[in-house]
Amino acid sequence: MGWKELWRKKKSRQSAAGEINIWRLQALLNNFRRILLQNNAILEEMNRLERTLGGEFIFDKRFLEDAVRSLSSRVHHVTYNLNALTGNGYISLYDTYQEIRTILDDILSGSTRALSTVPVLPLSSVGWELEQLVGVDLVCLAELQNHSTIQAADGFIVTSGGTWILHERPATFIPHYKGFTADEVRAGIAEQLRRLLGKRQTRRFSVQATRIDEQIDQVSELARFYLVPNVKKGVVAIETDPPTFAPLPFRSFAIGEWEGTEPELWVERYRHAVEEIIHFLHSAQVEGEPDSSELVVIFVRTAPQPAVKGTVESRRSGKEAIDTLTIIARSSESTDPPDMFKLRRTYPFEPVQSMISTRPEGYRFADGQLATGQGVTRSGVSCERGSALVSSTLLRDLAETAMALERLLGMPVTIEWELLEDGSCHITQLFQMQAELDMTAAGDLADAEAEAVILCQGGHVVQSGVGAGRVIHVGDEMSAADFPAGAIAVARFASPQLTPVLQRAAAVVTEYGTATGHLATVARELRLPAIFGVARACSLLPPDTEVTVHAGEARVYQGVIDILLRKGTGELSFSPFDLEYRMLRRLLRFIMPLSLIDPDAANFSAEGCRTMHDIIHFCHEKAVNELAHFQERRPGLGGIRTRRMALGVPMDIRVLDIGGGLIAEPKNNPIPDEVLSEPFAFFLQGLLQPAAWAGDLPSLGLRDIVSSMPRSMGILTGPVESLGENLAIVGNDYINISLRLGYHFSVIDAHLGSDDSRNYVYFRFAGGLADPERRERRARFIHDVLKAMDFKVSVKGDLVIGRIKSDQPAILRAALSVLGALTAFSRQRDTALYSDEDVTALFTLFTDTFLGTFHQVVSEVYDL
Repeated sequence: MGWKELWRKKKSRQSAAGEINIWRLQALLNNFRRILLQNNAILEEMNRLERTLGGEFIFDKRFLEDAVRSLSSRVHHVTYNLNALTGNGYISLYDTYQEIRTILDDILSGSTRALSTVPVLPLSSVGWELEQLVGVDLVCLAELQNHSTIQAADGFIVTSGGTWILHERPATFIPHYKGFTADEVRAGIAEQLRRLLGKRQTRRFSVQATRIDEQIDQVSELARFYLVPNVKKGVVAIETDPPTFAPLPFRSFAIGEWEGTEPELWVERYRHAVEEIIHFLHSAQVEGEPDSSELVVIFVRTAPQPAVKGTVESRRSGKEAIDTLTIIARSSESTDPPDMFKLRRTYPFEPVQSMISTRPEGYRFADGQLATGQGVTRSGVSCERGSALVSSTLLRDLAETAMALERLLGMPVTIEWELLEDGSCHITQLFQMQAELDMTAAGDLADAEAEAVILCQGGHVVQSGVGAGRVIHVGDEMSAADFPAGAIAVARFASPQLTPVLQRAAAVVTEYGTATGHLATVARELRLPAIFGVARACSLLPPDTEVTVHAGEARVYQGVIDILLRKGTGELSFSPFDLEYRMLRRLLRFIMPLSLIDPDAANFSAEGCRTMHDIIHFCHEKAVNELAHFQERRPGLGGIRTRRMALGVPMDIRVLDIGGGLIAEPKNNPIPDEVLSEPFAFFLQGLLQPAAWAGDLPSLGLRDIVSSMPRSMGILTGPVESLGENLAIVGNDYINISLRLGYHFSVIDAHLGSDDSRNYVYFRFAGGLADPERRERRARFIHDVLKAMDFKVSVKGDLVIGRIKSDQPAILRAALSVLGALTAFSRQRDTALYSDEDVTALFTLFTDTFLGTFHQVVSEVYDL
């Protein structure tokens, strides 16, 4: 065999290897593109479901079944594509997907068997997904842990399945509790009682029993008991409290007394009393309703004697002149008539009327203050403490809490509260309020809207509803504690950092943002009236202006329009108690929430995904990470066939077009004018600026060369075929650029597609020739440049990673142009950064030369 034949065979093998590499690469990149496309489609479907929950569409069960089937199929494809891209690196993601899909199918079938939870759990562990097992009232109480003002009393829940097991009913009725025994339920009750007792042997406890009606998914109070310890006798007695809405004629009785005085038996005494109550409730029957007590839920909480207790009704039945809520306060130790207060339902919850009982001379409140001794009836004036049982501050806090609960439940509420001797206040009970509201005639409503002054209108309806109050301008820097509860939040951007503020707002209006973003999801979770994308909202709605936000019509009116506020309660086409509405709300609990936010967090894993949104976000981040490290993880890419760009600057970049990145028939050495990829074109625009290449490069000293030798040897021992390659993988709306400039390495990964909500730019930089201290200074310089463009940036030594997401394509284009200039400008700059002053000077030079254009684009986009 001659040398020519050997050469031909060797060349043939190289050509075949090149063909295989390009085929594999294109297949992998097609998987990435499918992830992007499917994620966009999934988010659109999620947005449609959320808008449906917000009252925009009327739907039936068939619509929900089709939506879940379509969405689940897309999520499964995303999971498959990620594993194809990463060589089956995330097989466990299939199991996570299947667990969530099973729960969704169970919800559609009306089953709760997939909600595998322990039968006894603390209130703080309850979420919306457990609504069928514990009742909507306890879910809302648990949600108060996210509330910034008044919390629910600490306690634990024995779910409907737990009470069923204790009463030794057949386990077939409760398949989601299969395997749990009565002894395990007793152990769970004892554990929670031990937690509540803490270092004390005895406490007074409240036991509130509710019944869940599965047919209409409503809860009603059965009875209320108190567990009262008698230390001298060593017993726990059960005392009854006449329930407010009790359907059962309970008599006072004392059962469950446990003889003995040993201190270690107190937990068992309390547990025995709780079990006796459960047995009593399951044994009780109402005439004509033999199954009325089957689904019983128990809420056990600490119950110290309160100084003051009362109720809040978020609405009152009948025709009232203005929209008010009512607060009743009564002393625990007095039979005097209670105090009554009426407050406006909108921020700042101004008092409208108060009737305060007479206090005897010398009467002191729990906080030590002396009462005036006068009976007072006030109308339309600010209520100070005087002889009132509660302060004006507590009245506002109670009003805010009631309105937050009304939004969560989707209907008026009655809440019970207690003020303790130490000044702390807790919510102890919640009732769904069936108020007969004065729903104004359509003609009167139309007249009111016609006469109202429209301050602004338009934008995206994120969550329908009506809210009113004073305008407060908010930004990322505002803390929730500084935001007045019940005000109207007006912001320039729909930033995720505003999430804590939404917990306290009556409505939210932003100038920029879409109905698919994170803040939109939060607004719908809270059922908070929200409009995003309202042009010039900040200037049209000055701070402290009283307004009414009619989100369903995308309008903001001047002043508080009471007739519209009354209309707001009945605005939704579906009631929260309609079967389809409840089903959709439960489905969305396992579809929409995004808990995996930080890619660097320990729980950012396949096993950490709890919703469909978590899965697609996880897949997107891992896919981007895979491509961002493409060259080092697949060193054979140097052998694929690419085209070398003719740039006219001292840099070689080879281009691999994966579809629509270059013109149909580019030259062997394509020029920038032949680039169709939008993100690549803007990167090149910055890279080719003469100012980025101007000036002499810093000279290298012996110290620089010696300090870089370990890093240099590491590079030289790498695969020969990838040494020194600058590779740009480009598509019409996507780029992944891996650059090796001297002794530093950078990656730019960006997507600029038609769905603005999914566009991003990723930048990674590492390395250098100088000593570690100067390399870190250059990293700091790059960090400062990225932060000036609002990138999310992290720095570790000389490694810099930055990410930016925006729904404004012009900003991402400008950022890519700056990154192009930064790529050329920052080469070998580490060798000249001998002090922090050098870093400052370099940043100032770069800002004056390149960042001005970026900030001009931002100003034009946001009309600054």
